Amino acid sequence: MRFSPEEHIPDLSGKVIIVTGSSSGLGKESVLQLVKHNPATIYLTARTATRGNAAIQEIEQAVPAAKNKIKFLELDLASFASIKRAADSFLSQSERLDVLMNNAGLMAAPPGLTTDGYEVQFGSNYLGPALFTKLLLPTLAKTAGLQGGDVRVVNLSSELFKQAPREGILLSRCKTSLDGISGLARYGQSKLADYYHTR
Repeated sequence: MRFSPEEHIPDLSGKVIIVTGSSSGLGKESVLQLVKHNPATIYLTARTATRGNAAIQEIEQAVPAAKNKIKFLELDLASFASIKRAADSFLSQSERLDVLMNNAGLMAAPPGLTTDGYEVQFGSNYLGPALFTKLLLPTLAKTAGLQGGDVRVVNLSSELFKQAPREGILLSRCKTSLDGISGLARYGQSKLADYYHTR
């Protein structure tokens, strides 16, 4: 069965949605398709207001009905402090959350560390989304308890989790840049962690 956004996305009236990493690529396209189905609000996240607001303008031009339905939320998943600020900012604006789409991520990035000292892909693709989800879980649970509540956490992963090191997730080395391991293997490790976290 082929997925058709027009046919398969239900009416989203009253729903509040967050899509991370949505200033470009799949995240931006997801916001564009979801906003066509009448949500109350979609929070588009990006690391900078410049990129986030530019994406909102582009989506509003493509979908005039999106005007005033998309809000920018600054979020850098490579920084626990930024994640906490983003969660606090969202919670100060909304008492409900129906869909959290953890889309943001890095692929085959050069060796490096997050602000908090974790391998950059493991931190940005797994630890960051896991923390963001944890901070929002009480609101998701509260929304699920409302009449008609039907919440979702969508974690995007990749078949490339199979490229993780043979040993699996190298937890003892996650606070290093894993210089001796290819970018693809480091990406695979982060996606394997996503896979286990989702299960």
